[in-house]
Amino acid sequence: MSSSSTGRQRPKRRCRSSRTTEAGTRVFLRSLEIRNFRSIRRGRLDFDDTTVLIGENDSGKSSLFDALGLALGPAEDPPRFEAHHFHRNGGEPSAPPVGPIQIRLVFEERQAGEWDGIDRGELNPLLEPRARRRRRLILEIEGQPASASETVAARWNIHSPGSAHRSSDRAALARLRSLNRLLRLRAGSLLDPPPGCQADEALPPLPAELAPLAREIEGHYRALVSGTSRHERSELKAGYEAALEVLAQRAVNGHSAGALAGSLVEEILDRRGLDSGQHLQAFHGSAAQQLGILILTAAILRHFPGRATGGSEFLLLLEDPEAHLHLMTLASVWGLLDQLPAQKIISTQSGVLLAATPLHSLRRLTRQEGYLRQWRVRRNSLKADELRKLSYHIRVRRADANFARCWLLVEGETEFWILPELARLCGYDLALEGVACVEFAQSGLVPLIKMARELGIEWHLLSDGDKAGRVYADTARAFVGDEPEQQRLTNLRQRDIEHCFWKYGYAGVFARAARIAWPADGRVQPRSVINRAIKRHSKPHMAFELIVAAAAKDSPGVPAPLKQMLDTCVQLAREGAAVREPAETGRRRR
Repeated sequence: MSSSSTGRQRPKRRCRSSRTTEAGTRVFLRSLEIRNFRSIRRGRLDFDDTTVLIGENDSGKSSLFDALGLALGPAEDPPRFEAHHFHRNGGEPSAPPVGPIQIRLVFEERQAGEWDGIDRGELNPLLEPRARRRRRLILEIEGQPASASETVAARWNIHSPGSAHRSSDRAALARLRSLNRLLRLRAGSLLDPPPGCQADEALPPLPAELAPLAREIEGHYRALVSGTSRHERSELKAGYEAALEVLAQRAVNGHSAGALAGSLVEEILDRRGLDSGQHLQAFHGSAAQQLGILILTAAILRHFPGRATGGSEFLLLLEDPEAHLHLMTLASVWGLLDQLPAQKIISTQSGVLLAATPLHSLRRLTRQEGYLRQWRVRRNSLKADELRKLSYHIRVRRADANFARCWLLVEGETEFWILPELARLCGYDLALEGVACVEFAQSGLVPLIKMARELGIEWHLLSDGDKAGRVYADTARAFVGDEPEQQRLTNLRQRDIEHCFWKYGYAGVFARAARIAWPADGRVQPRSVINRAIKRHSKPHMAFELIVAAAAKDSPGVPAPLKQMLDTCVQLAREGAAVREPAETGRRRR
């Protein structure tokens, strides 16, 4: 849509150098420590430029986001705590709080002198005037328990290590918040209306010049996501062009929502090296890309109509962005956000997003009796070649395995197909138990074991009884340590899993598949029959035949070594990593 069609002139885009300076002067959040807040008795989390959090529903992700929201809320609102914010033993509302809430945020320069170019205002007396090393600012917030119905005003102070100065002024807190403005999009907010608003309610009040376009965006958007539109292509095109028009006005009227959404797109365009003449054509690509822009703009207009969020200096909290989004649309939205220089903290249950996430940005969270642990792949824990192999195999092909509690490491496709079905015959659903079968042939065994240990994922190896399988078993033994070997390793006595089935009563399955008559003396070569059966069919087909035979009423049952292995994996998954410590916080133990 050209500027002439609306009678408005599009603003000139800023030059790359000014944008780079602006984006480089934000205050970087390095870590968060929490005591006695909601579900968390005690916990710590470290952040990168992009940090992706994964964990089960009770791992404490929402408590972490709420703590950040209270600490870095609007500059004019001092933090306050309510009764439900205080941690209570067992999570019982009637139990007394275990102690005061303590929230500690550490902000840090990424290189010495980075903060020299920002307006530090009330924070200036707290910092060294000339930075010989990376400076830090620490915000500490505390709230004492009160009666069940009372709201507690928090106390806070801001200080810098090595400085005797501390500040508890509201102006200093407002300045720190303004240097790291929080933009939180909750789960489903890319599609759903804000809390307290019905789907058919009007958008929050907007400036007169933006309101018509916002209503147009909302109308086209609702028609698309509700499936009521008869002309989806024209609906999408009109809504997308209205979204671009809102973004284009950000430098004209300075409206906060338009400013933020506009800065998102402007940053993306700038990082792609597009000039102003290419502005309108930048996202005139696939429907998924256009819908991504429309969804993102509509979400920001809904949830942040009056927030001062202009510029690129903000901290983006994004909770489960995959909620209700088609995979292609999710990939489009993530592609937009991923290019931003802003710091991002994202929680997800999506393998699609994990496949696009560097391993070092991943944090796997576990919580046991209120104590939160973060598991991460440390920078020097894997060699470059190991990282390359894992990046393809685990993140791209088996990204969902990162959500598992235990990895059952297997050599090939027969095990991958057959073991989940054998588990069902033993009364287990591996998916529900959190056990994932992971093939290690493509990436190698050692990188997978290292990664599992780094992320606090239990592991168990099933290896064949041939020469290669014995080598794999010896490799795994190097990681067993003081643990019982049977907890980590099942080394079949038979040549492979097919020969294991033959040994435990399934010879007839292979004989029928190979179409051979059983000799009168009963003497046959198992290897010859098995190879002939696989050659006539395939390994997946033979796996299916074995599953059918194992489920039959007259079945010999699940072979004993495989049943014992499945029992062990389920036990490991149920126990989890609760009895081990992350590598950076303590010694591994069992």
